[in-house]
Amino acid sequence: MPTIPLDSSRSRACTVPVAIYTRVSTANQVGGRFDSCESQSAVCRDFIAKHANDGWFEVACFSDPAYSGSSMNRPGIRALMRQIEAGEVKVVLIFKLERVLRSTDEWGPFRAFLQKHGCRLVSPTEDLSDETPSGRLKNNLLMSVAEYERLNTAEKIRIKLNEQAKRGFWTGGQVPFGYVYDEEMQGLSPHPTEAATLRRVFELAAKLTSLTDIANTLNNEGLRTRERIFKKRDGSRENIGGKRFRSDIIRRLILRPLYAGRVRMNGKEFTGRHAALVDNTLWERANAAIRRSSPAPRRFRDRDKHFHLLKGVAFCGCCGRAMIPNASGKLDPGGKPYRYYTCGYAHKERTDANCPIRHVAASALETAVVGFLGACSQHPDIVAATVAEARERRQTDRTPLRARLTELDQRLEAIEAQVRNCAKAIAQGRISSLTDALREEADALHAEKQPLMVERERIRAELSLCDQGDLDAVRVRDSLVKLGDMLATLAPSEQRELIMLFLHRVEVRPAKAQAGLPPGSRLLELRLKLRVERLVEGMAEKLVIEEYTGPAAASRALTMNLKVALAPICTSAKPVTLLAPFRCDLGATRRQPAAKPSQELILHPIHRARAWRRRLDSERGLNRVTLAKEEGIAPGSVTHYLKLLQLDELIQTKLLELTTAAEVRRYSLNRMKVLADLPGDEQLRRFKAFSAEASVIVS
Repeated sequence: MPTIPLDSSRSRACTVPVAIYTRVSTANQVGGRFDSCESQSAVCRDFIAKHANDGWFEVACFSDPAYSGSSMNRPGIRALMRQIEAGEVKVVLIFKLERVLRSTDEWGPFRAFLQKHGCRLVSPTEDLSDETPSGRLKNNLLMSVAEYERLNTAEKIRIKLNEQAKRGFWTGGQVPFGYVYDEEMQGLSPHPTEAATLRRVFELAAKLTSLTDIANTLNNEGLRTRERIFKKRDGSRENIGGKRFRSDIIRRLILRPLYAGRVRMNGKEFTGRHAALVDNTLWERANAAIRRSSPAPRRFRDRDKHFHLLKGVAFCGCCGRAMIPNASGKLDPGGKPYRYYTCGYAHKERTDANCPIRHVAASALETAVVGFLGACSQHPDIVAATVAEARERRQTDRTPLRARLTELDQRLEAIEAQVRNCAKAIAQGRISSLTDALREEADALHAEKQPLMVERERIRAELSLCDQGDLDAVRVRDSLVKLGDMLATLAPSEQRELIMLFLHRVEVRPAKAQAGLPPGSRLLELRLKLRVERLVEGMAEKLVIEEYTGPAAASRALTMNLKVALAPICTSAKPVTLLAPFRCDLGATRRQPAAKPSQELILHPIHRARAWRRRLDSERGLNRVTLAKEEGIAPGSVTHYLKLLQLDELIQTKLLELTTAAEVRRYSLNRMKVLADLPGDEQLRRFKAFSAEASVIVS
């Protein structure tokens, strides 16, 4: 009997591509011996096997482990929808309808999407046919029931957690740093070693220590965050702990009311049953310190292209405006643009600005400031006067600081009394109608209390520094010497960060003329405002602070006046001469620019052609395309250059002897490559004619 050929179109019509989709909501259902997703896919595969005679076959299996059914924003369902759009899936096989979705808002669009692409949902445990009105109603009811179960379960969990929090129970989650979970009491108990570390963090923060410094202190002692095993959606486990402390980690620890013995739920706090690691006073002081309003730190790395050391601290003493860094279009002997500081008023008004400063050479101003600080160490009188003035300022500041501290203590005591009265009235509940008003009043008092606590801690630190009186001439001189030594070894960004540590302001003013200076010298008066305490402390420890986030200066900036003369560019003297308070030359001696050669030496393109030919012949794997990419030119240009090697040897010898720009232009590449296509005799004839014509033009 002859074989009947099968109709290919009919064979394709009998096959039904099926995609399996599975989902579970929590990570606890993933990674077991036979987890829920594997169980769902096994049931679906058995159902496919029963319909094998109908042409059903599995094309893919999509899964979303540990994803909620409240939204379609899941990787597995998105991949399935892309397969459906491509026409590769006609049946989506699911264990139950709730595995796909638990939201009536997104059920309608998803059903319309399936109908648009000719795909249908099938379940081995439920009848999901919606071809009839009753089937469509049944699916809608199933989806509504699934949504109700999801929302009802979430509501019951929230109610239970809220009731637990009201009774002071810990509401669960990752065991916080500083605690361990006690199985017997089913609550938190202090960790034997981490609890002490956490108390240190709060104590340091309450003393206005920056979070970065706290993290560095813990890391230098070898302390790390707690090791935590995290279970991924694919069932694998990963250790996400044991890391170095960072400022954001320290901030999150300090902000948690759990460490003060309170449990937070839905924005409300309740007294907890676990032991507090810090008292309320210390917790409030630390939180007030990290929440205090402080000006944003200076950032210079984005827009200062040519690096100006004094950007942000240089000011015009006449106009009171900041000196704006800029660069000219001309280049110095080193090939870099000349840098300047321009008065902000002159920069804005241009020629209409009546500013006597206008522009100052950046290199000269920076040399004057840094050179003066280093040269101060060689003059004991200046160092002694600096120490004496700093100590005098400390003594002068002591009386108003103590008066302000007393005022703050009295105000804080009054606020504490008002807060206790509000809390007592709320607890007794005598005036139920005023409970909300009392709570608002208590919150306002807490908001007023925090900045006062920060200011009190800052004044205490300033008074402590005033009482120490640890500045002496030896330390100041050594710090200035170390400053000059360190600046030469630091990167530009680190130099600026070190200068910003102790230099508060540099004001530039014109100075009166003085005899004995080279003609054309420019005289300026500089007023430096220094924070001597930070200079001494930073240099004593040889630290470069990347970003200063600590409290404000402990005392007013120390003002130092100096007079400098900027040498004219044409001279060979040192660029800056310090005239007062002592005289010395600053900066490296300028070099005279080298004399330019009388005639510029230029080589003919045939030199490059010969060098390229040697490379092409000797280097394996090098071709014209690769060579052109290295040279930054088109491959066709390489071919034009290499055509010069087809010239007669006499012509090539003549071209190799050309050294001036005029001769190279006369025998240019475009003119010589035309001769390369001619026979040897014709090349020589035309080259001689061209040379004779060129000699006539020159004569």
